[in-house]
Amino acid sequence: MNADWISPEQKSLFRKKAIEEQNDAPLSLEYNGTGKVAERIRRIDDYRNSKNILVSLHPSLRQTCLNVLADQKKLLIPTPGLQKGFMLVSPTSVPPQKRKLAIRPIPNNPFGRKMPYEEPFQGLVDLIITEAFLLGRDGTRMGDGSGHLDIQCAILSSLGWLSPDVRVLAVADDRQIVPSVPVEKTDVRIHWIVTPTQVLAASHDEPFSCEISWEKLSKKQIRRNEALYFLNRRRLISLPH
Repeated sequence: MNADWISPEQKSLFRKKAIEEQNDAPLSLEYNGTGKVAERIRRIDDYRNSKNILVSLHPSLRQTCLNVLADQKKLLIPTPGLQKGFMLVSPTSVPPQKRKLAIRPIPNNPFGRKMPYEEPFQGLVDLIITEAFLLGRDGTRMGDGSGHLDIQCAILSSLGWLSPDVRVLAVADDRQIVPSVPVEKTDVRIHWIVTPTQVLAASHDEPFSCEISWEKLSKKQIRRNEALYFLNRRRLISLPH
């Protein structure tokens, strides 16, 4: 076991202490910095070379979503809570004046195609863009505690929709960058850090790897998440009787 891995309880205490030290107002990327971050992302080779990009639903990444479509790349959007899986938006189907509507994770989005779990993803996701509460220069990341990124990546991996060379990019304010943050074994590591003033390549550069920790999920969590429900049924069928 990696000596740097911690338990969920320890991680929660670390996050709580960090918030208290910030006077109960967690640091976050300011609205006027999101445009600068979106433009800096465009200059990164991993972004330029990507074709299918998963972008977090966080408000700080709305301009990035618009840029993805403007740059003629396919956009994969997680639905809220992943209850309805993922939607794929193809840039060729979206007029420029309709891009703001196309990036909305709503059921009646006329430009988003709900991805069926039993079908392969043509092209595979080769870049993931997310936000963070704290980011370590060594590639460690701490989110808001919801675990959305970890479960999204684990589901995509289990579905076979991730490129083996997928890269992870996280955005934050400069004040949110630290040498390292404590992580659990299942936490996703990042390769790039982008702030309004700089682009940092994380010292971590290991192959991407993640899997679903079924033992940590309740039956209710699995039932409420279409993708998890599908994967769990497939898993149970494959188990020896």
